[in-house]
Amino acid sequence: MITQRALNYAKILYSLKLKDENVDQTKKLLMNCSELMDVFENPVVKKKEKASVIDELFDKEIASFLKVLCENNVIGLFSEIMDAYEDLKLEHKNMIKAKLTYAIKPDDEHVEEIKSMLCNKYMKSGVFLELEEDASLVGGYVLFVGDIEYNKSIKGALSEMQNTLIGR
Repeated sequence: MITQRALNYAKILYSLKLKDENVDQTKKLLMNCSELMDVFENPVVKKKEKASVIDELFDKEIASFLKVLCENNVIGLFSEIMDAYEDLKLEHKNMIKAKLTYAIKPDDEHVEEIKSMLCNKYMKSGVFLELEEDASLVGGYVLFVGDIEYNKSIKGALSEMQNTLIGR
């Protein structure tokens, strides 16, 4: 779940119209280096020192944005901000993001059918579909689109049947 605060910072980042490679490099460095994030989140480290590290490690284009995150003590929201930023990029391309969790990987034709269905249902020109295997589903799939879940798995059907039987 993306908070309004993270969304606001993502909108600011998007409005800066930075090069994708600069944003990607920054994301990679901050997400893969927990020690660096610990330094930026640490209130004992002076803001001046944080700014110096940012100037040394990051491209000038994105450095001022990172400094603002540190100054406002919201650098800990960086992952959430990046998620919201990616959603904004897709939205501006008239695309939607979805996640398909499956027990048995669907073939390319079935994946394209799902994408086409989502484009039609949500009136989008494209779909960024993340695929993830989950053997615990036994069979079928679960499709997540935003906060909506379409559960067409055997595990989901069994759970629903159990709830119906218990409810009697």
